[in-house]
Amino acid sequence: MHIFYIIKPSTIHGIGLFANQNIKSGDLIYTPNSLLDVDIANEQFEKLSGSEKREVKYYGYFNKKTQKWHVAFDAIRILNHGENNFANVTQNEDMVMTAKRDIKKGKELLQDYKEIYPLDGEHFKRINKK
Repeated sequence: MHIFYIIKPSTIHGIGLFANQNIKSGDLIYTPNSLLDVDIANEQFEKLSGSEKREVKYYGYFNKKTQKWHVAFDAIRILNHGENNFANVTQNEDMVMTAKRDIKKGKELLQDYKEIYPLDGEHFKRINKK
């Protein structure tokens, strides 16, 4: 994570990440770290138990570019979903996350999950249960 943040209860879902500083549009929010994050090939993923697969799908996602399941080590994994104009961060194909617009200190960081998650994936199943 490249910003100061706090974790606290979210009105979106459970807990969330909140900016603990003012963030400018285009500022770097998150970069994957190969020393801390986990990338799992499909072959390895298929060997996991059912509960382990659910955890990977819930906290991670399948990276189309690397063709591996990615699970972040840090707090970015609790970033909540915000559709369309509510999303204030975005992620490129290298999984680098930046601010879509200025974000004031105290605002929750939100990403439109459609950027990276399949619509029938675990994240959308969780969202649609509301």
